[in-house]
Amino acid sequence: MKIKNIFWGIPLALFCTFANAGIISFTINQTFSQGGVTDLPSTTISLGGAGSFILDPGFSGDYFDFMFPNSGTFSTTSSEIEGYYFLDSYSLGETLGIGNFGSHISAIGDWDTILVSGLADSIWETSHSGYLGFLTEDSLYGWIDYTFTRTDLTSTITLLNGAYSDVAYADILVGVSEIPEPSSLALFFMGILGFSVWRRRKMNTDI
Repeated sequence: MKIKNIFWGIPLALFCTFANAGIISFTINQTFSQGGVTDLPSTTISLGGAGSFILDPGFSGDYFDFMFPNSGTFSTTSSEIEGYYFLDSYSLGETLGIGNFGSHISAIGDWDTILVSGLADSIWETSHSGYLGFLTEDSLYGWIDYTFTRTDLTSTITLLNGAYSDVAYADILVGVSEIPEPSSLALFFMGILGFSVWRRRKMNTDI
């Protein structure tokens, strides 16, 4: 195989990959509090084309639970209280996918949590910001940007925005809501083509 065929094959493969992949963004911008406050009603949170999940306080204001319907699930840690597993938190730029999706996978109908009987565990014991990871029933990975404060017995979370991949089981970069546009990639490859033509002409001139 000639080297020039390899040279052109790599950019073409990259172009096809980016052209067929897609990151779909959505906005939530809602704040919820539990613990020492009035009990929240069950609330359905839309994730755009990725479906929705349910936020429910459980038995009282001392619970703060999350659940995906059907076979969808949040990424959770191995920390649990009373059988409720705590949501995992990701950092900007982390890869979210099969190789990095929590240590516990919830079964259908399981509630994941950040507060149980007024108690928190893991990262949910202190104020912070981060990203929740999820996998929809259609096998699409995604993330939700959030800020969290823990004051005395009250836990408050603000769900900001998020994004998900439109390709089943495709990894997604946390906090990244877009990929290079095909037009931008086309300009890049046209630059490579122009450089190649210029170099070939230069070589012919030097002979």
